[in-house]
Amino acid sequence: MATLKEKLIAAVAEGEAMVPNNKITVVGVGQVGVACAISILGESLADEFAVVKVLEDNLKGEMMDVKHGSLLLQTSKIVADKDYSVTANSKIVVVTAEVRQQEGKSRFYLVQRNANVFKFIIPQIIKYSPDCIVIVVSNPIYIFTYVIWKLSGLSKHQVI
Repeated sequence: MATLKEKLIAAVAEGEAMVPNNKITVVGVGQVGVACAISILGESLADEFAVVKVLEDNLKGEMMDVKHGSLLLQTSKIVADKDYSVTANSKIVVVTAEVRQQEGKSRFYLVQRNANVFKFIIPQIIKYSPDCIVIVVSNPIYIFTYVIWKLSGLSKHQVI
């Protein structure tokens, strides 16, 4: 039978290699992505939280703000990167990424551009978190939910 000291040491050693129980990722750090991040962290919905944005223009600044406030949060680990490997083992992935509409361009053109963006994003998400639930927040939401469902290969119950 293990002593109390051995049990405590074993638990610490195992904790370092543990997979998060409730990791949530937000893809995209625009205004909607930041609002999602703040809501998730403020409600302590995740034991690990990741943010991904391919264009690093404001990723670093936004995540510095979040990390500075993290002293008041219960989420133990917060990571941000342009590399999708930080999303590994996510239970939920919130997709807020989208290309903005250009002046003079049609809505159809915008949908096509965003669909092309998702052709890159979605395989990366599935590669690192093949059993996740994807919550789509990109507009037009019904079209992109369908596109992401088809690109992901996930069941219809995993793409919301």
